[in-house]
Amino acid sequence: MTVEDAVRNAGFAIALRNAIVQRGLSLSQLRMRLRDSGNPVSMATLSYWRSGERHPEGAASLSAVDELERILGLRPRALSELIVRPARVGAVRAPRIPFDDERERREIAETFAALGAARQETLRDLSTHMAVVVGEDGAIESSTYRCLIQVTSGSLTELSLIDVDEAQTSANLQITDVVGARLDREHRHPGGRVSGIVIAFDRRVEAGETVLFEFTEVTPPDYPRRRRAWHATARSAKETLIAVRFPPGREPDWCEEYVESEEGEEESSSPVMLRGGLAHAVRHGFGPGVLGVRWGYLDDPAGGTAQTA
Repeated sequence: MTVEDAVRNAGFAIALRNAIVQRGLSLSQLRMRLRDSGNPVSMATLSYWRSGERHPEGAASLSAVDELERILGLRPRALSELIVRPARVGAVRAPRIPFDDERERREIAETFAALGAARQETLRDLSTHMAVVVGEDGAIESSTYRCLIQVTSGSLTELSLIDVDEAQTSANLQITDVVGARLDREHRHPGGRVSGIVIAFDRRVEAGETVLFEFTEVTPPDYPRRRRAWHATARSAKETLIAVRFPPGREPDWCEEYVESEEGEEESSSPVMLRGGLAHAVRHGFGPGVLGVRWGYLDDPAGGTAQTA
């Protein structure tokens, strides 16, 4: 435990002692109320918490702290936010940008720098769900992302996300409906193909904690039309799901999923079955690399043809 962690845990003990005194309750009364609420804690444990000799660990103890806040008339998390929770989440591999093109890698690095992006080595991707809505022209209208990550060490207050366009543009995707966080800043690289955003969390996320957030990207009229949806990850992700919804009567003539390695080379592609106007690709333990779904229309010169044999 660092000196900073020890100071925070001491703060928990001080805040608990002060709240007990102000409320005029004894440890025995607190123990009885905790027991009656289904959160039994021994007198010895309460005494250790109050003195700072020990601090709450484990789900049962943290649940008891939540109840203590209620009993003592404190705001939610007034005590729990002062607890340093030990991280037992295992190590993660360093992230690797899944693009081998020298220009893309350089512009991605420059975009991260322009955003003032925090380092991303201390997180684990647990789940990314990408829900894509296709318009009548066969191109993407919007993409909604729901992301669940876990901090593996230290703490994290924000997350940087990068997008690479197929064609050069000065337009930006419109970020809307951010939930569980907020859009803090954006940047488009002067090269016109790489852009980035920073999602700031509602509170500091500590080691061992998870955070869930979602947001939607809306394609403006002057943005290049996309007929592929893809997710690039710089680290292994426990679950990656891309779901694409086509409007009734506008299902594509061909649709396939594809996978690119972290070097940017296509490793595989295979046809995707459409069911009820939906197509999807899913992987567990995927990355680094790119997972995508692409589609086209035979009567449309821009639709192309499937790239599978």
